Parts: sequence; structure tokens; C-alpha cells
Amino acid sequence: MASEYKTAICTHEQLENARTKGQVIGWVQGGAAVGALLLLLQFVGWIPLIVIAALLTFAGFKVVSRKK
Repeated sequence: MASEYKTAICTHEQLENARTKGQVIGWVQGGAAVGALLLLLQFVGWIPLIVIAALLTFAGFKVVSRKK
């Protein structure tokens, strides 16, 4: 018997491969984001970036916590 479920459209191995591929892609994207941030810090500096991050965090908090 193959490792297929009767109601599944894909095998367990296919699910594991897709999960692993997704994790690898996530790590690559995270690494690219950190690299881009470090490159941006070389050009802009720390203080303006910290102010922008604080403003974005505050705006995000307001959006998430507003009453519906």
C-alpha cells in the first residue's frame, strides 16, 4: 500500500516535500530582508530608521486595536 490516504489528493511525501520547500523559501526571504535592511542602514543611518519603525509600529497597533 502506498502512503496515500483514501480521501487525499496528494501523498504524505508530497506534503512533507512541500512543507520543507516552504520553510527553505521562508528562510531565503528572511535572509534577503535582513540583507536589504543592513544595506539600507549603511545609506540612511540608525536614527531615521528607528523613527520610521516606531511610527509604523504605532500605526499598525492603531489599525489592529481599533473598534469594529
